[in-house]
Amino acid sequence: MEAIKNIDNKYNLKSTSQKIKSKELKVLCKQMSILLKSGCEITRILNILQEESNKKIKIALKQVSINIQNGNSITDSFEKTNLFSNFFINMLRAGELSGNIDTIMNDLATYYESEEKLKSKIISISIYPIILTIMSIISGFFILVFIIPNFEMIFVANGIEPPILTKLLISLSRFIRSSYIYIFLLLLISTLLIYYLIKYNPKVKYMNDKLKLKIPFVKNLMILLITTRFCRALNILIESGIHIIDAIDISSKVIDNYLVYEKLLISREYIRRGNHISYSISKADIFSNTFVSMLKIGEESGRLDDTLRVTNDFYSEELNTKIDKAMKLAEPTITVIIGLVIGLFIIAMVIPMFDAINSI
Repeated sequence: MEAIKNIDNKYNLKSTSQKIKSKELKVLCKQMSILLKSGCEITRILNILQEESNKKIKIALKQVSINIQNGNSITDSFEKTNLFSNFFINMLRAGELSGNIDTIMNDLATYYESEEKLKSKIISISIYPIILTIMSIISGFFILVFIIPNFEMIFVANGIEPPILTKLLISLSRFIRSSYIYIFLLLLISTLLIYYLIKYNPKVKYMNDKLKLKIPFVKNLMILLITTRFCRALNILIESGIHIIDAIDISSKVIDNYLVYEKLLISREYIRRGNHISYSISKADIFSNTFVSMLKIGEESGRLDDTLRVTNDFYSEELNTKIDKAMKLAEPTITVIIGLVIGLFIIAMVIPMFDAINSI
């Protein structure tokens, strides 16, 4: 469990919610890249961008400007705000040392744009099942609270003895009608508690990350997602001149999965001992043999950055295809499940009625 020791320091969890989002960074980096290429001085650029930014960005840029005027480097000035990710800071440092901040900013803009597209895809695959699930819960609640009591009255009035399934639904209906406020509060508190624990408790997040890599269907998507993010981040870091060990460390944090970070610590250790990159990555036992083979080809040819770029394009396309297939599969699957649940309710209520009619 090495990856979750001192986790606040490694991932800076206490300030995660305050970090500037990739959507905002995409615009900021693009604007900075254009202004830097035009030859504009950095403090002047920061002043210009402050006028066009939202409150959070404006405060951050103002702090950066003050830090630079106090004699700090550009990278240290951004880092002192504690509002930018380690990935952004390390990229900026590489650009400052090489004198290519404008190029780095353009690369970062492209990176964050890709991240936003990926997030949009993930949201699109999640939102439809969530809506259908919520609608099914509302439908079930409506049936239990408003429909089943009417059938219960009919059964009592006609002396019908319902089967065990119908009795269970009637009992459930009574319980919900008498305790719906407590049930609602319990569900709300439980949901918020689970969300908080997953987001802020290292041990719970670790277990959640581990679970996502064990569920068969989810596992395939997660491996593709992890590979795409790792490959994209590693590519841009290596191209910027970041040392491979540091690049792997930063890339593993970009993935935001504690289990993956823990396993990639093994890879970093193997590289430190002088092993090949592809061999070291394979020891993490996360990525596919295809990905490791591509790394090996790039490493042997001395064109690892080019190979990573091509590999990133390949896995991004593969991920998009998988997500599209998942969306097409999720819609009918959830619809069928909802239909079965509602159908079960109807059958449980109607069958006693037919039995009563047949017995006359």
